[in-house]
Amino acid sequence: MSLWVVRGGKFGEYESRFINESKIYLTRDGFNIDLGKLSDQAELRTKLDDFYPNQASMKLTSWADQIWGFVHEIQEKDWIVVPSKLSPVLHVGKVTGAYAYDRKGEDPYFHSKEIEWNRMDIPRGHFPQDVLYNLGGFKDVFNVDQIEKVFHTMSDNEWAPTKQDDSTYEQSNELIALLQEISRDQIAQLIKTKFPGHRLAKLVRAIMIAKGYNTHMGSTDEAGGNLDILAAKGGMGFDDNVRICILVKADDTPIATLDKFVGTMNQVGANYGLLVSWGGFKSNVEQERSNEFFTVRLWNQNDLIDQVLEHYEDLDNYIKGEIPLKSFWTVTTDID
Repeated sequence: MSLWVVRGGKFGEYESRFINESKIYLTRDGFNIDLGKLSDQAELRTKLDDFYPNQASMKLTSWADQIWGFVHEIQEKDWIVVPSKLSPVLHVGKVTGAYAYDRKGEDPYFHSKEIEWNRMDIPRGHFPQDVLYNLGGFKDVFNVDQIEKVFHTMSDNEWAPTKQDDSTYEQSNELIALLQEISRDQIAQLIKTKFPGHRLAKLVRAIMIAKGYNTHMGSTDEAGGNLDILAAKGGMGFDDNVRICILVKADDTPIATLDKFVGTMNQVGANYGLLVSWGGFKSNVEQERSNEFFTVRLWNQNDLIDQVLEHYEDLDNYIKGEIPLKSFWTVTTDID
């Protein structure tokens, strides 16, 4: 037998019906067809394209996998986990019936399978942290056979809390680090997609504005993706004698020298410079950081992402729309 996660809606809106009717539902608004009559997943995908013409192709591919799994891969006697969105608990049941289609059902309750609840309202704190991570994700239906033994063992022990040892915390820390890495990779890919070439300078300018600078856009080099920004402090940019020249290079080639940039600074009368290179800097430039410390700052891809995260709340709505981010709290191990 297998172990599956089936969610009761993004916000738990279907969860009560799952519990009260002892059924799990496949909830796709308006998708009122008999899925048991489809010959294969390719035919299912065609139906999805017809029903949801405005949905992204990748999302429909994911939906097809989940729907096919619900109808054909979840078998009788398989166990179902419903992580609650209404309370910090899990509901666990066993499938007792085959796929059922109700053409006259209330939208979106057309597709269901009967289950028998093994135990409801099991506190999430009873489970090891790595198990809870496995229950997370963006899908509504997915297989979690890798943690099946944990659930059967806990069932045999009347769902008593598992003992948390040092190794559990180490695994948790590794998972947190992995999630952070995945998150930054996603942000980097989004920035590269939304701000290609000279558009990257618009993001840098928005960051400087969020940091309290007045800015002026300079010349654009469409071929190289470079665009100069001038930044200064004060109400009109005349105060504090801070004049910054910013050069943004959006391609993946590391910058090999600072000479040209320093020359540009002199040409525009800047006393400070910020060189932003998505592709980073060659080792010889990195070695020059200390020599130019009092006049030049270098931002690579990671530095730029750090700046986005640090000043995200103060960025304008256009930038937030292009880079939609959501923060969440987690335990940190970086304690001095």
